[in-house]
Amino acid sequence: MVLVVANSSQNKCRLLIVEDDTALAALLEEYLSASNYDIQVVNDGSSAIELLDRQHFDVVLSDIMLPGASGIEVLKKAGGDFARIIVVLMTGYSGIEDALSAVKQGAYDFVSKPFQLPEMRVRLDNAAAYQRLLRQTQGTSPSDRSDHPDNKAEQAKAVKIYSSLQASGR
Repeated sequence: MVLVVANSSQNKCRLLIVEDDTALAALLEEYLSASNYDIQVVNDGSSAIELLDRQHFDVVLSDIMLPGASGIEVLKKAGGDFARIIVVLMTGYSGIEDALSAVKQGAYDFVSKPFQLPEMRVRLDNAAAYQRLLRQTQGTSPSDRSDHPDNKAEQAKAVKIYSSLQASGR
């Protein structure tokens, strides 16, 4: 499962859940929706990676074992391209070695299944708070960067408008 959280406004933390167990994904979405999260759900790692290219998120919760691309691949994408995305990995097949490996590769936290929903919310709240702190100390939000997906789309629109104005002779 991958869960990504992102701030769409100053008060909401956007959250993407990627979980191949659709019942668990729906349960997490329902439970966390009551908190301060704007949630999006996908069911495989490849979809999560594609979504990370198109939208900004603040935190990712990812199951390690996913169809398409693994949670580790999602972690690498989130950490490599958009280093301010905080990633929490989870799995039902874990040992201490897995947790240490995940953290060494850049995961903020590692959760073993089964877990209690209140515990998961606390971990995600902590991850979101850490992400906000990083933004404050680093001075800009990811959406201010020119390589941010939202800005790339806006830049493409501006180029298209400019080109059409030039073609019309204005």
